[in-house]
Amino acid sequence: MSTLDPAVAVGRLWVGRARRTAAQVESWPVRRVLAGLVAVEWLAVLALALTVRHAGWIYYQGGDQLWFYTLGWLLGHGQLGQTPVGYGSAVLYAPLARIVGPNLAAAYPAILLFNVLVLLPAAMLALYGIAARIGGRLFGYWTLVVWIAAPFIGIVYTNAGYHQRYTELTLPQSFGLTAMADFPTMVAALVSTYFVARVVFDRNPELIDALCGGVAAGAAIAFKPATALFLVGPALAVAYRRRLVGAAGFVAGLLPALLALAVWKERGLGQLPIVGLGSTRRLAGGAASFAALPLGAVDLGKYFQNLDWDRFLWNLDLLREHFWSARLLEWLVIAGLFALGRRSITALLLVGSSLVAFLLVKGSYTAASVEDSSVFRLLMPSFPAFVLLLASLPLLLPHAPGALREWRPAGAPLRLRTRWTLLAVAILVSAVLPLVTFAAARTAGPLTPATIGATSMPIPANVDLALAATTRGREVVLQWRGGSPFGGPVFFRVLRGRRDGFTCPPSRGGRMCNVSLPEIGVTRQPEFRDRPGTGRFVYRVAIAANWLNDPQYGDPYLVSGPVTVRVP
Repeated sequence: MSTLDPAVAVGRLWVGRARRTAAQVESWPVRRVLAGLVAVEWLAVLALALTVRHAGWIYYQGGDQLWFYTLGWLLGHGQLGQTPVGYGSAVLYAPLARIVGPNLAAAYPAILLFNVLVLLPAAMLALYGIAARIGGRLFGYWTLVVWIAAPFIGIVYTNAGYHQRYTELTLPQSFGLTAMADFPTMVAALVSTYFVARVVFDRNPELIDALCGGVAAGAAIAFKPATALFLVGPALAVAYRRRLVGAAGFVAGLLPALLALAVWKERGLGQLPIVGLGSTRRLAGGAASFAALPLGAVDLGKYFQNLDWDRFLWNLDLLREHFWSARLLEWLVIAGLFALGRRSITALLLVGSSLVAFLLVKGSYTAASVEDSSVFRLLMPSFPAFVLLLASLPLLLPHAPGALREWRPAGAPLRLRTRWTLLAVAILVSAVLPLVTFAAARTAGPLTPATIGATSMPIPANVDLALAATTRGREVVLQWRGGSPFGGPVFFRVLRGRRDGFTCPPSRGGRMCNVSLPEIGVTRQPEFRDRPGTGRFVYRVAIAANWLNDPQYGDPYLVSGPVTVRVP
């Protein structure tokens, strides 16, 4: 007997135990396992939320949250402003803004709870559904474990100088602890990919799954139009499997949201940005006018003019500077693609090609940088694909891909009638009602969005804060109603000028004004004393907040109406 026999025997023993353990895990009730993993994720997010710096419910934001909430505030009152962003977040926030008012700080608790308690589990269930169809239940569970662990492993993988930026700038946005659109669009894109996985992996795919995939893709694009990059994966996978009926159903499900987005852009901006020469054609009349746009007028070049290959290489250099090894990160992607391809070419096309598209396009975007972590926010829709590649690494082992079991359903599916009803509701909420609202909304009305000074983010302006000014000799005493929103602490920026400095330039679309009064002070109390000299003065007060609760930083959330005073 050879000297290797004991080692072989031990190896076989461990393999046998591993197989029995895997079979036991796969026999567990799927719903209980998934519920347990979601609970673990909630606890992990809670631990992060309590650990990183924040002010109440306010965590680091990227800035665009002011666009989304201001447009939602306007939309909740039947009005449109300038619309350079997608409509998804505005539609989501419109009823909330109608209830809690124009102050975003008051809306943060509801937004964050919705993201974490509703969207985060939806993302995990969709990710499990994709992974289980690739490699069975055990691979689906393993993928969720990687999903939970990978962001926190990244904490110890960063260099000391980048630790704060990763934990306080990147992770909160990755878990939905902001009012930005990146997290919802990631979830919607992931749900869309799940339904496409049903189309390309199931032996007898159903048309309703393709429609659902298209509707979810439309929702993702409605939140952030640039998320359309992820469509590379579904397109290649569907083409590879020759699911022509599924492709047609997917496009049909996508069209309502695209039409709503076109109306949103045209009415808010006065033209369609994708049309090179601009469009004065009103789309509120229906789909016919949209279809009538000449193909030659479409200008896709404008979306690629801000891409720079040198920026992509520079971001790779920054990975090497701020993480322990850029080469390991690169290897994880390449090896993960190869490992996933060993299991399924369809899975490689569906998942891998979307990730590669995001890495190349967003990684080379001139405004994306590892230095300020903005590149990770822009790459967020591709995070699930990266997790799937990490989970696939064990498939590099010999015979590992063939050892995975095939997917099998965990229970009886929903009745077909129920599924069609849910699909109709999804189309109604994500496209039809927004389309009708956009077509009927006013582009000028009693509400006024405005920027302050040189800032580019619009906020609700002329908000009634009961601002009053009284003179005591040459001293001006300002008082207003500030309140203490439940979402977090706020402070007040006091603006003053000889003239109001409130202007509204003409626009073909929604109105956008500007307040150009200089700032003269900051206070945390709803009162301010000033000695401006003699003459006539105009005052306004802006409510501001930030994740550090530092008056030296932070964007204003709204600005009051003016009050005029004469000082003798």
